[in-house]
Amino acid sequence: PQMRVACGVSVVIQLIAILYLLQAGNVISIGLPFDRRVYYFFAVYLMLNTIMNLLSRSMKEKLVMTPLSLITAICFGITAMNG
Repeated sequence: PQMRVACGVSVVIQLIAILYLLQAGNVISIGLPFDRRVYYFFAVYLMLNTIMNLLSRSMKEKLVMTPLSLITAICFGITAMNG
């Protein structure tokens, strides 16, 4: 049960992150304030997520989720620097 709660929290955080990134790219407009700290937070969070995925025992997580998390972290880093 504890892992499911952690997974649920992670999903919510990542959904919020997606909304911020889509708004920064002018794909959607939902009134979220632009704050570089938010983008840096998500970049760091996703880099930690990438490291945790690399340490996972699950091969699927290593092969699928690690690159996706890394790419998303890079996108947030670029957005934070160039926003």
